[in-house]
Amino acid sequence: MPVYTIASLEKLTPEQTYKVSEAITDIHCDLTGAPTEFVNVIFMNGQSLANNKKVGVIGNVRSGGNRNRELTDELKHRIHEGVAEVLALSIEQLSMALVGVPASWGMEGGEILPEPGEEEAWLRRTKAS
Repeated sequence: MPVYTIASLEKLTPEQTYKVSEAITDIHCDLTGAPTEFVNVIFMNGQSLANNKKVGVIGNVRSGGNRNRELTDELKHRIHEGVAEVLALSIEQLSMALVGVPASWGMEGGEILPEPGEEEAWLRRTKAS
């Protein structure tokens, strides 16, 4: 968690998928403080998108804790711009949505995820066991 799903009509190149994954991970971790190992990026090729969009991004992210509306809006904005830049698309060619879910709905390594802002203690505890 988070899980970002990237849908595109045309197949992205391996270089594009790497750069999109890197951009999303860097932006997400920079803004939220989440560890890089929490970020998952999934690619779906051959997907028809509404309104003539070339690429669609849907991010499922933990809500609550230290996540306020401003942070979520900034995350959405920066990922939208970052993915568009990496793929050399205009903002209008890419759709972007974030869906906030409670941390208790996600797991990593068989452990329920911590609330946003509590990752460090969670990582220490889970790596010790």
